Amino acid sequence: MNQSTADQVWNRAAIEGGGDSPGPGDRALASLLLLHGLAMNGGVHHAIECLSPEELSAAIDGFSYFGFEELAEWLNNAPNDLLLKEWTDDTETSAIFRYAEYIPDDAYLTTRFEAVYRNRPSDFEAC
Repeated sequence: MNQSTADQVWNRAAIEGGGDSPGPGDRALASLLLLHGLAMNGGVHHAIECLSPEELSAAIDGFSYFGFEELAEWLNNAPNDLLLKEWTDDTETSAIFRYAEYIPDDAYLTTRFEAVYRNRPSDFEAC
């Protein structure tokens, strides 16, 4: 099975953290996918707690890079946001629903990535 170049870039970001010589798009995608994967597997609070401050900041920047500015702002304000500040069953459930308003499913992320990749391929390491 042949993968498209966009698929290769996505997989490199997901598996190899963007590759050996990542461009700004590779770094943004890898950071975004790190937080997204943790959020999908353990919840939003889990993602925030598992990431170092640098990784969280990079993920926030990654969401901004791909046009998810409202999500980036929400995550950036986590220490002051009532849903993200305290981890309880109720706040986690609410945080998961709110995250899903920004990113309804993985296909939504893929579509946004592909649009950015088409418009700015030079931001990504060549395959």
